[in-house]
Formats: sequence, C-alpha cells, structure tokens
Amino acid sequence: MKPIALFVAFILVGLGSAAPTSDEKIIVTKDFFIQEFVKYTAQHDIVNILVPVNNLNFEDVEKDDSDDDSSSNMCLFFIEADTLEGEKKEYKGLYVFKDEVATKLLDNGRDFAAPADESKTVYFAATDGLYIYNAEKNKAEKYGTITDSIISIAKANGTDFLYILTEDYVLYKVTGDGTKKEKVNNVVGAQQIVVDFANNLYYYTTDKKVYVYTGETVKQIEGLPSATYINILKPPFFMDSGLPVVLDYKAYVVYENGTSEFSDFEFVARPTAYSMEATIVQYYAYNKKIYEYNLLTIILSELLDEIQKLLEDEKDNIQALSSKKGSDFRASFKQQHIKT
Repeated sequence: MKPIALFVAFILVGLGSAAPTSDEKIIVTKDFFIQEFVKYTAQHDIVNILVPVNNLNFEDVEKDDSDDDSSSNMCLFFIEADTLEGEKKEYKGLYVFKDEVATKLLDNGRDFAAPADESKTVYFAATDGLYIYNAEKNKAEKYGTITDSIISIAKANGTDFLYILTEDYVLYKVTGDGTKKEKVNNVVGAQQIVVDFANNLYYYTTDKKVYVYTGETVKQIEGLPSATYINILKPPFFMDSGLPVVLDYKAYVVYENGTSEFSDFEFVARPTAYSMEATIVQYYAYNKKIYEYNLLTIILSELLDEIQKLLEDEKDNIQALSSKKGSDFRASFKQQHIKT
C-alpha cells in the first residue's frame, strides 16, 4: 500500500476508529508529508494547531453548488516556536490562517481553545493573561482581568468556564468573563491540559504519567508505557469520549475510565502539531509546514485508487458530513457529546 494511503488510514481515527483499517502496523515516515498538501510554510516549528468547531468554520451559509472547495475558507490558528533542549519552547507568535493569509495575533501566545457552539469565539492563553478573538477585526483583544502567565487552556463545552494552567503548573477554573479564578485542588503538577468532547480533562505530570479529571475525581491512565515525550491531542469530532496521546513515537487512545489502547501507529517522522477536530479536513505540522488533508477531496480523487478502496466503507459517511450545515453539525455534536 502506498504511504499516502496508509496516512489516510491514520486520519480515519478522526471518524471514531481507534484502530487502523488494515492488519498492517502503520509506520508514519516523511513520505507521508506530500508537497501537494502543504498549506503554509513557517519560519519556526509549528507546535500547536486549532480548527474551531463553531461558526468560524460551520456557520449556516448557503453555498453555490459549484463551490466544491470545502477547505478553502477554513479558519485555523497555529503557534510557532523554536524547540529547545528538553522539549522546552521559545514561543515566536500565535497566528490565524484565514482566507489563505496568515496573520500574527500575539507575540506571546502559548495556547488556544474554542467552544463548539454558534459563536465565533476563540480564547488565547498568553504570558500576560487571557485574550479573545475578534473575528470582524481579525485581532486578539484582552479578555478579563487575569494577568497570570498561562501555558495551557481548555474550554469545556456547554459551560461558562475555562480551565487555565499557569506557568507554575497550577490549574484554575476561570469564570466571570475572565475576572475570577478558582484553584482546582484535585489536579496537581499538570504540564498540559486538553478536554475531550465529554468534558473530561486530561493532563500529564513531570513523571510522564497521564491522568483524567472528570470534574469530580482523578484517575491515572493505565496501560501506557514509560516515555520521555508526551503530547495530548485534541480529539476528532466523532470520538465520543477519550482522546489520542502520543508517547515518544507511538500513538495511543486514552479513555475517561482510566484505560488505554495502542493504536498501532508509530512515527519515524513525528508531526510537531495535530488538528483532527473538524474530521473532514485535518491539519498536521511537520518540518515547519502545515499540511492539509481534505478527506472528501482525497476520496473523490481519480489519482489515488488505493485510497478510494481503503475508504470505500466510509464514503457515504464522509459525503454526508461534508454536506452538513453548521446547525446540523452542532446538533449532532450536542446529541453525542454534551452532558446534560
């Protein structure tokens, strides 16, 4: 099987499958990153990507039938940094990529989060507190009164609060439009935070152990090997609960009940950033480039017969998803993911 076909099998994780679609172990090499799929080239490593699952990308707009480039107006955010010894980063800016143009929003941005709702809201974590995205002006504006140096941020869907992780590795719940913060005592020593679509918060600690905080209790994720590198990824839309985690050069899926499983994906060429949230159009960063993988375009391509065969069973689902309006997308999201 060609490398690109295997890579699309990897992307199928975004359709809710934790295991690959073939019996092969999938080894991701630099051959998976094809020049044709390059969306943007940066001056520094791209260490984080976000595609908001809200009205920035899924607004109800009647489109001309001739407009078949579903990714041409996709709005995404990314962060550039130089990676130093011990995986420490020297941040070089937080950007938005909109209408095929990259714009720096913050020099000191470190992370971002967006609710899955009918807003165009994106929150930014920075060295001097919180910011919010102004879509009309295409700029970042100060949010609230918090001035902590923040290294990670997460937004629980269907709630009025944010989680922030400060530079001294303390987790807070932020309310009052960014004016009030309350320490989350159950979570200690977190290095990175990410929430799944069931509003569980995942984090890892300095000893490279992964945990899940359900809002009430903390559980250590069992079954994971020892690792020197961990990256907790934002989950694809159709992953009901849980999310992917990269440990060294292998990908795992972890769940809210504290279990995990190896996904059979290994990396020789490991992406520096991942974005699977939107499912149909996904983005991966490697060697200072952002690569765009549009599943619908790939599946309909006459040039990639092997991919068509690989995705044949998923073709109807992919086409149905690509035709959804924003309201349909969010209704499906709420039905599957938001706790009541």
